[in-house]
Amino acid sequence: MTEDGAWTGRAPGRVNLIGEHVDYLGGLVLPAAVDRFTTVTGAPAERWSLVSEVPDGLPYAHAIGHELGAPPQAMRAVSDVPPGAGLSSSAALLVAVAAGLRPDLDGATAALACQRAEQRATGVQVGVMDQFASALGRCGHALLLDCGTLEHRLVPFPDDLVIAVIDSGVHRSLADTPYNQRRQEAERGTPKRLRHVESELERVSAFAAALEAGERDRLGELLKASHRSLRDDFEVSTPAVDALVERAWAMPGCLGARIMGAGFGGSILALLDAGTEAGFARALEDVAVRFCRTADGAYVR
Repeated sequence: MTEDGAWTGRAPGRVNLIGEHVDYLGGLVLPAAVDRFTTVTGAPAERWSLVSEVPDGLPYAHAIGHELGAPPQAMRAVSDVPPGAGLSSSAALLVAVAAGLRPDLDGATAALACQRAEQRATGVQVGVMDQFASALGRCGHALLLDCGTLEHRLVPFPDDLVIAVIDSGVHRSLADTPYNQRRQEAERGTPKRLRHVESELERVSAFAAALEAGERDRLGELLKASHRSLRDDFEVSTPAVDALVERAWAMPGCLGARIMGAGFGGSILALLDAGTEAGFARALEDVAVRFCRTADGAYVR
């Protein structure tokens, strides 16, 4: 921050490699910060304002400013974290503002402040995974996070694997889907939903172990098993998404793929051998595919 109070903050988007629909139950997740960034500049002003490529970003920026006790700020944001693509553009914006206003904070403290700010801005009781990944991710690593205790550690992620985020083309408001019902069923311990949660938690631990052991085939098996569980036990997939996931599974260089995020459409995550991106994109030319690599979070010193 300069003498006149001007500041700049920058934070990455994230993917969740595995651990879906377990974060709000306090489970283990394995996100990674990725090389898509939001950069925010700002300075004190008479009122809060935001010129931004991030739609509807002002309530988020205002909320984290309020959470951090900052005076009104005039802000400008630029971003290549696409909204609605499963890369958490909202967390990237929040953490970027936090990093600009309070670079002295501990990353975990900043992530929790950003979680509270998003809850304030949206009225939705979001979890903390996205904010932790954006604040504390590290290039060449995933972040194994216990959403109950907030204990976390880095897990090496190989340089010769590429993360692909595939837009299924199926977009729905979660309010128009059974998302809340699924969450309530999981919280109540409904047997079918509980079967997904328990098996997914086992897969998160196994995935982290496979990364550390360099067991690439095992990574693909676990991604496929995760998708089947999300499809059959948690029932958050759709026929169109299933077909796209199975197309990805069949492609050379693809270790595995699964639906990601809340479900009922949205994006698909796939892991690829580096060097196979061009062929993968050609085979999926009818949908948008973004290739990502791991990146440092905003609070990595």
